[in-house]
Amino acid sequence: MLKRIFTATVAFLLAMTISTSASAHSHLSGTHPTDGEVVTEPLNEIILEFDGDIEQGSFIDVTTSEGQAVDVQDLIIGEGTLTGTLAETLPNDDYQVNWSIISADGHPLEGEFSFTVDRATPESVEETADPSETTEPAEHSIEDQEEAAAADETEEESSSMSILFIVLLVIVVAGGVFFLTKRKK
Repeated sequence: MLKRIFTATVAFLLAMTISTSASAHSHLSGTHPTDGEVVTEPLNEIILEFDGDIEQGSFIDVTTSEGQAVDVQDLIIGEGTLTGTLAETLPNDDYQVNWSIISADGHPLEGEFSFTVDRATPESVEETADPSETTEPAEHSIEDQEEAAAADETEEESSSMSILFIVLLVIVVAGGVFFLTKRKK
């Protein structure tokens, strides 16, 4: 009887450990441009980054503030990225991006974000070029660091959970061996 309970417990813990790894959905980890960003440079592509692989059938729709569709010329699905190449550089306007992906485990996910294109007119490009070049990389590096920290936290939580399950499994196995040897005596 004890042997069956022990076997069932080990099988349950093993199944729980495997299922948490296998059923993880891909989540959006970053975009370029970022949500709410004011883009001051020519924009020819939109990039979505996910924390897992994505499958064919994923797409991006881009619309203007007036609801007009923007032509996304090419979609490239890479390892955890979805890149939409635009047919033309976007003119100044507010844009909404709606995306839909199929994560590696087959589950569909969707979301949206928006950004604004506000490029300087050709006469004032020289005047504003220096300040934007010095402040923009700092802003991006801070955002990149925050995104990397969030990804590290998620990764740590995932590996902490796996370690917890392994330790629990070892304790159950050790307890089972102890009880089985004690019972035989």
